[in-house]
Amino acid sequence: LGDVYKRQCIFIVIALLFLSCSRTNKLFDEAVSLDNQKKYHEAIVVWNKLIQNDPTYLPAYINRGADKFALKQYSEAIKDYCYVIRQDSTYIMAWLNRGNANLELNNYQSAIDDFNAAERIKQEVYGCAQVIFYDKIDPKDVALEEICLQRGIAYWYVDSINKAYSDLNYCIDQKYEVVCSYFWRAYVYWKAGKEKEAYNDFMTVILQGRADDDYVIQAQQNLKLLDKHSILLKSVSYTHLRAHETDS
Repeated sequence: LGDVYKRQCIFIVIALLFLSCSRTNKLFDEAVSLDNQKKYHEAIVVWNKLIQNDPTYLPAYINRGADKFALKQYSEAIKDYCYVIRQDSTYIMAWLNRGNANLELNNYQSAIDDFNAAERIKQEVYGCAQVIFYDKIDPKDVALEEICLQRGIAYWYVDSINKAYSDLNYCIDQKYEVVCSYFWRAYVYWKAGKEKEAYNDFMTVILQGRADDDYVIQAQQNLKLLDKHSILLKSVSYTHLRAHETDS
């Protein structure tokens, strides 16, 4: 599977009401504007200025890391997230984003460890493991569903089928990122040899997604492969049956 099917790191977009420096506010707004235009190189330059202006402002490191991630500079992104975690180990978004970067580098166990840490902090610090979407005021927080979705993908890569199924099924039950969740659960079923269930999930991806969505396009291709495999299996079974009848 290509990189297109892995997730993106999360940016922080919040008002800097607690900062008195107008220069910092202007730099933040400028960097966010560049991010929105996908001008990540230019945005990093501004994030650098903001960090020089206020080295303690951790959201700047989070967003700079997300820009580096977008540019596929995954190891450099991890450095920013590591810095944030060293300064504040309860910064869930840093754990999640570092996990995403590790996932892109195929460091699957490291990614799983990061996602597990994010879930544990969510339980211990926020007191609730099942918060749907981004309804926390604290910008350090992320949805449990996002953690489970990413971890489910990582589990798939290390063949932890039951754990992958559990995470992805939770996302589907919560109606979170439905197309992506069904897409990956289909792969879980497929790897487990449950082709009928995989077929049904890929069909759901096609029905729920947009026609130009990469998930939908890949799902359509996968259905053709499953159909072809099913025809081959039926052909083999028929040949075996005919051979058995002839022997009789």
